[in-house]
Amino acid sequence: MWLFGRTLPSYPQSRSHLAYHRSSLAPTLPQAGRTARTLRRRWYYLQQNVIYWFSNHTDRHPKGALFIEGSHVVPVTDEAAEAKGYHCFRIDTSSEHGDRNRVLYAHGRAARDSWLAVLRRACRAVPFDEEYELGAEIGFGRFSRVFIARRRDDGTRFAVKVIHKASLSEAERELLRTEIAILRLVAHPHIVRLEAVFEDSHTMNIVMEYLEGGELFNNIVGRARFSEVEARELMKPLVESVSYLHSLGIVHRDIKPENMLCSRKGVGADGGGGCASDGSASDGSPFGAVKIADFGLSKLVHPGEVMTMACGTLQYCAPEVLSRAGYGKEADLWSLGVIMHLVVRGKLPFDDPDKDVVISRTLQASVDFAHPVWLTWSAAGLDFVRGLLERDPAKRLTARRALQHPWFRGPGEVGSALPAAAVPGVAAAASARE
Repeated sequence: MWLFGRTLPSYPQSRSHLAYHRSSLAPTLPQAGRTARTLRRRWYYLQQNVIYWFSNHTDRHPKGALFIEGSHVVPVTDEAAEAKGYHCFRIDTSSEHGDRNRVLYAHGRAARDSWLAVLRRACRAVPFDEEYELGAEIGFGRFSRVFIARRRDDGTRFAVKVIHKASLSEAERELLRTEIAILRLVAHPHIVRLEAVFEDSHTMNIVMEYLEGGELFNNIVGRARFSEVEARELMKPLVESVSYLHSLGIVHRDIKPENMLCSRKGVGADGGGGCASDGSASDGSPFGAVKIADFGLSKLVHPGEVMTMACGTLQYCAPEVLSRAGYGKEADLWSLGVIMHLVVRGKLPFDDPDKDVVISRTLQASVDFAHPVWLTWSAAGLDFVRGLLERDPAKRLTARRALQHPWFRGPGEVGSALPAAAVPGVAAAASARE
């Protein structure tokens, strides 16, 4: 049986199915005279405390995920199913908003018991305070507070997001589950690493990799405009990480400097230096390793799936997101283009205190590349940023094509830099966060 694994780089092309699933609305097999229900075959993969499920054993991307930490797994007696060789168990998840359960069927008692043993270990709730010591508060969000914590056995520092579950709506709870499931799934040097999740009846503690440099946003406020070389050093790892996410069927949907963390503070942001908490070497950018974080609005999508929910931060949203005409992965590339425009030009492509003006300009106006700063850029560099900020998503650079762009192929020629100037407009943009 394919029960568990530590990594999930790709899915094997041939594997045995793990269990059969039947809706929790029908906890037992139908009796005579009732509407017939059949078991639906699905393949399940357990990684740490998240179960990913697939409709077919050849699927590359999961159809969904079930976060099971703090859940209860119990065997279920179903004589009719057992007569056909199937033994079942139930996963019960409790929350402030009610109880949920899912019934799964395995081939034989031994297979069922094996699942029970593995799932119970994955569900076991270990008290956070036994493994970590909470320190100073370093930030806060809409429904969370962020602290530095030290792991008791070796002193390693981490960032811990503390969430009081009673303050969450059902929709927010589902977004949080999705975020954790995605972070369990990914492993990339430029995506912040999830270390562990602790949950009890009242609180959820999400332990993350700690990056000393803080948000990219705070590091570019007051800093000189990026040269073309600096912009390339910043953009390449970001494009690589977005390409990786898209290859897994993950769309971030809220890419912006506030959702990127730096391993060290850049010049102009109180100086200093540092490295990632895992001791890895810093990149060549002014801020060391820059990593994408905050997957609270991210979504696992099927190939060709069209999303319609308008979400993200207004100034970084692609035109097709604001038009509500449907959008895909290409929206993330527009957001990267906005970041590139911000650090080079010193202002957002379309910014105004009036949100309606921002929407109108994003939908109708063209990005202005007539400013002298762009006149110093190489042809390849200009073509790259224009490709990201292409209004038509069908013509916009995809993440894969962006990685293959000539601008990233070796040192190449870059334009000469204009005299440095403090980045204007960035601080004002902070007040327009959505």
